[in-house]
Amino acid sequence: MFRPSTLSPFVYLSPALHQDELAASPLATNGMKLLRYVEQNGGIPLTQSLGAFHRKCVEWAAHEFQWPGYEPEILYSVNKVLNEPDFPPLSILHWALQDLRIIRHYKGRALLTKRGRSILGNHGELQAVFAEWMLAAPLQESLSPEAAALFWDLRHMLGIVSTRLGDWVTLGDYTEWALPVELFPARGPLGPRHEAGWFIAHNLVRPLTWLGVLENSPKNVPAMSMMDRQFRKTVLFDKFFRIGLPIGIEAVSLH
Repeated sequence: MFRPSTLSPFVYLSPALHQDELAASPLATNGMKLLRYVEQNGGIPLTQSLGAFHRKCVEWAAHEFQWPGYEPEILYSVNKVLNEPDFPPLSILHWALQDLRIIRHYKGRALLTKRGRSILGNHGELQAVFAEWMLAAPLQESLSPEAAALFWDLRHMLGIVSTRLGDWVTLGDYTEWALPVELFPARGPLGPRHEAGWFIAHNLVRPLTWLGVLENSPKNVPAMSMMDRQFRKTVLFDKFFRIGLPIGIEAVSLH
């Protein structure tokens, strides 16, 4: 069952997916683990200085989440002691859950709200609200809101994923399909194509990967150029997203 999203009149989401169908979504899977942790521990203590999750919770999450690219051995290779800012996915989850009013800060602890208690166990609904929060607007701060909105045509970008990413595609190719690259602001020596690619990687590819609807190629390695890295949609994409067309426009086949 699909419902209209808050993202676009042409983007529909399915909040009815079950836990096993969302096993590839780090956001839905680990977001629910975190909510259960809040419930079972009577809340999460917060640091006085930043209002971040206490170190004990961060250490638990690092081992429990096994977040791709942020496994414990990687996190501890950089920091001997983990605080919330050292584990970016946890920081994003904290920000999202608080902004969505699923948790709240009260007397030095993060607690479930009424909405948070109602969503416990409902992985499909949690996936849907995370998707609407993560994709509502680009998170890149280097562009003005007006410029960011100009390039953020989510129906177009998700439509390309739906129709053209059944096989591996480089970030460079996808960027040129998704954005008017020649119009993208270029502030550094690498030019507008690289800047546009970073915009797509940070604001679209990362959230879609964390939602489990995109996957990175096993051929991607740290030394590879960002624009040469490959990704494709997963089977979850078509189960979770449905992309409509504006009235009067018909789908065409590409040969």
